[in-house]
Amino acid sequence: MGKDLHYSILKFVRSAFENHQAVKSFDIISDPDFYIFYIKRRFDYNDLYVVLSDDYSFGDYDMITRHSILKKGGFILIARPEAVNYSENDTHHKIGIGKIGKLLGALNKNDFWNYEPPKKK
Repeated sequence: MGKDLHYSILKFVRSAFENHQAVKSFDIISDPDFYIFYIKRRFDYNDLYVVLSDDYSFGDYDMITRHSILKKGGFILIARPEAVNYSENDTHHKIGIGKIGKLLGALNKNDFWNYEPPKKK
């Protein structure tokens, strides 16, 4: 995980948060190595951290070495549109993992780490 992302990806993510019904507000957390958002949510949902991953694939090793800000849970956003081969949610540690569509769906659930998007037919 890191900051090797095209500038348009950050712009897109910020816009998605600004226009999401469950997002009250968000802050960008200063970190030298990662893009991190702190999302404050409406509807009495718990707030959460979102850490952006610039990896093309995200596996078990990446989960083990994830950012310490996620020690109480959060969401790892696989920010590269072309990324493949990434881990499933880590429900034990309350960590959701996925691309932007999954994150936007998960924001509508208090237990975001359990969210799975509907299966395509």
